[in-house]
Amino acid sequence: MQRQVIDLVEKKANKEALSLMEQAKEKFPQKRDRLGHWIASLYVLEGKHQEALAELHDVIQHGLWWNPEILSSDPELSALKPYAEFNTILLECKRMYEAEKKSAHAHCSTLGNQEAETVLFPLHWKGSNIEEFSKQWSHPEITNHYFMGFPQSSQLFSYQCYSWDDATMAMNEVRNTYQSFIQQHHLSEKVHIIAGASQGANIATQVSLRADVEDLHNFIAIVPAFDLKALQKILKNQLNPHARGCIITGDQDPFYETVLAAVQLFETYQIPCKLIVKEGMGHEFPSDFQGVLEEAVQYVTERDTSRDTLPGK
Repeated sequence: MQRQVIDLVEKKANKEALSLMEQAKEKFPQKRDRLGHWIASLYVLEGKHQEALAELHDVIQHGLWWNPEILSSDPELSALKPYAEFNTILLECKRMYEAEKKSAHAHCSTLGNQEAETVLFPLHWKGSNIEEFSKQWSHPEITNHYFMGFPQSSQLFSYQCYSWDDATMAMNEVRNTYQSFIQQHHLSEKVHIIAGASQGANIATQVSLRADVEDLHNFIAIVPAFDLKALQKILKNQLNPHARGCIITGDQDPFYETVLAAVQLFETYQIPCKLIVKEGMGHEFPSDFQGVLEEAVQYVTERDTSRDTLPGK
């Protein structure tokens, strides 16, 4: 639906885009915050400031909210800043954000076949949660072949959205939730793979590369948003010699060039890493994810005893 809205706006079919988003409110009530943000932005684009403010207010009336920085830093909403109503909305968002932040905590949910020999531990991307993120992994071909633990960060980003912004905190939470997950379900004898998407892929890769993290030698990074400086520091000072990974990305992803630089780093430090590039794909999961995931799992679980295979080969 998001792609449809973008296409309609690019075609100047704003009326049709607004109609589609209004219908979506009934279909996706838990997404009223995101829909309201889009609708308000479109109203501002048309110079309808009062309608935009009314839309934002309606979202709050339904009990949803935003991290106030999302609204205040959005250039598409900058025309609303002179209005007192907009500042009132920001204050209300801040109040709800701070209240929710106090109760946010790391936890983990499971999905898949507990009898499977391979265990996946996927980290959600920024601005998501484990309920939404796990749906990307819910295809029967995935749930039948793998048992999965989905950790949710305690770092509240916005309404029902979490991030891994504080990398040190993220590392600690991932390790703690992983150990609890493995022990609770008696999975120590299984094959373990840490995975993730975008910011979650960056943290998952760092965890795998670190020599002080046991068991998580294998990583799968989906459209990763790598922090190259952090990766280089780990590779130089804390490298796990058993690390082995696979990167799945698209040539239209905004982080594509960063991924290529990371692959070069892995090659320099002799970390086997397969790169799967989907032509025309942006910052999203591939449409044939279940097949691509199987290819990635097969690669990272093939232990290269000679350690002289070039990355990506």
